[in-house]
Amino acid sequence: MAAPQNSTDYSDLKALFFSGTLKRSPQTSNTEGLINISRLIMEKQGVTTRLIRTVDHDIASGVYPDMTEHGWPSDEWPELYPAVEEADIVVVAGPIWLGDNSSQTKKLIERLYAHSGELNDKGQWAFYPKVGGCL
Repeated sequence: MAAPQNSTDYSDLKALFFSGTLKRSPQTSNTEGLINISRLIMEKQGVTTRLIRTVDHDIASGVYPDMTEHGWPSDEWPELYPAVEEADIVVVAGPIWLGDNSSQTKKLIERLYAHSGELNDKGQWAFYPKVGGCL
């Protein structure tokens, strides 16, 4: 029996994956291995994907959009956040250490939270109508 053909066009969708691995590039990451399976499925359907490995960026801890305005000497989050705004799908992935998320995953969630009260151009919450996922 042949698999049904999918006629839906997903080429206008963008998916952003955040890896909360504790391993800097180019080290092998099991989290990234799992992400790549999901990315491949989406890319086969025409979705454009991007991966950001948070540990490779100087992202300050905190719950404000730009932590340099709150005493941090540097913060790459303001340069990374436009990728979240452009994405239709945002997937957060990370290892589980001793039953808890990694510090990188927690930091990412804090920084996403910093934008949760913002509104888009239509007066809707900033994350509307995005789809979120976790691995």
